[in-house]
Order: sequence, then structure tokens, then C-alpha cells
Amino acid sequence: IVMGLLQRQSAYINNDEALAAIRNSENRMRSISLIHQKLYQSENLDLISMPDYINELINYLRDCSDAGNRLYFERDLDEIYLDVAQAVPLGLILNEAITNAIKYGYPNNEAGTIYIYLHHITPEQNLLIVRDNGPGLPTEFDPDRTNSLGMNLMRGLSKQLQGTFELLNENGVTIRITFKTEKFMRLDSSINKINDLGANS
Repeated sequence: IVMGLLQRQSAYINNDEALAAIRNSENRMRSISLIHQKLYQSENLDLISMPDYINELINYLRDCSDAGNRLYFERDLDEIYLDVAQAVPLGLILNEAITNAIKYGYPNNEAGTIYIYLHHITPEQNLLIVRDNGPGLPTEFDPDRTNSLGMNLMRGLSKQLQGTFELLNENGVTIRITFKTEKFMRLDSSINKINDLGANS
């Protein structure tokens, strides 16, 4: 419903900057709607497969940006399952990081690769990396002083995940998020949970 309202609103906007803001909001809402779509489709009842979610989000953002075949998405994703409370902020972070890499990582419609890694590094710690190998940020860019909505969102959502946010500017731009989760599950433990629920029903 919200996405439909935003799309209708965009039809009445002639200002390019305002139109871009509306479209960014549409993408953010889409990243949330994908979480709930995955939840409804899930047999785990309360957990979302992050690799499945990330793959669908990449396809959506690639189609929206008309990136076509000029951008290749290299993925290395552990089988991590999150509950909605963590999947939504992580999905929004992914949306911002991937969108920025598409828009700014390869200017002038250059071809390139966007790298997305999601790894389980300890029983309670996970690592997300979104990286491009484009020209990087301008030398005068200060990430601590920027007032962009996307950067502030990623910082705030990282805190919501009780995690850390890093922006690295070496051989391109790297967004690095570490976060803890109480509901980390591998595929085998998720299957065991389903079996336990079936046995107790």
C-alpha cells in the first residue's frame, strides 16, 4: 500500500531531486516488504533465510537501476536465518549499501563487480560486507561529517543491531557491519526446530 502511494505521488513530481527521494523511499519500503514476503513463505514460522532474501533484493535493485549485465554481483553468503526484528534493519542496510554501490561505484555506466559477503564468524557474531572496486570516495569526503540520509540510516540501524559500522575507502568503497544475533541458526538447526514443532503439534 505504501509503495503504491509513493508511486502515485511520484507521478505529480517534476523536481528531479524530490523524485529521486521518492524512489529511494520506494526501494526502502520494498526491502521491508521482501522481509515479510519471505516470512510468509518460510516453513520456519519466525525466521528468514538471509541468502534467499539478499538474492531477491539484488535482483530487484538491479532491475530498478537498469544496470543490466554491466554489473556483476559476487556473493558469498552463509546460511544465516534471522528473525524479523533483525532482518528488517539488516535489509535496510543492505538496500542502502547496494544502492550506493550501483549509483556511485561505477560512474558513467562503467562495468564492474559488487561484492556482498555475509558470514558467521563466532557463535554470536556475524559479518556483512558490501564492497565495490570503483574509484572510491573523493579525498575531501568525511564520512563522520556527512549528513546524508543513507549514511545516517546505516549508522543508526547498525546501532539498533547492537553492531559496528565501518566505511573504508581503499580500492573502492567498503561497508562493513558486524552484529550479534541471539537467533543465529544454520540450516540444520532450523530443520531441527521445524521437526520439534511438528513433533509437539
